Amino acid sequence: MRRDVIRHRKRDGKGFSKVLNDLCVEWGFCIDPEAGNSLKSTQYLDADEFACAVLKAEGMDFELEVEWRRKIRNKFIERFGNGINTNDIDNAL
Repeated sequence: MRRDVIRHRKRDGKGFSKVLNDLCVEWGFCIDPEAGNSLKSTQYLDADEFACAVLKAEGMDFELEVEWRRKIRNKFIERFGNGINTNDIDNAL
């Protein structure tokens, strides 16, 4: 997908559960609902925080898992850009 298309994509919370589902189906990162809900505990969630939280929920060291961190971060950016207001995240976790 072209960068200019990504940049103009609506950055709302719709699809947050889809991103979590994609991580589970595509890469086996199937975080439990409690961990998913904890991602909404701050007012703003950026791509790197999201990637670190997913890896941490899987019991992995996000500082060592550089490649996975990058891949998960990019998956978030594809859908939401660099960050999202957590008040807009869908409730379908």
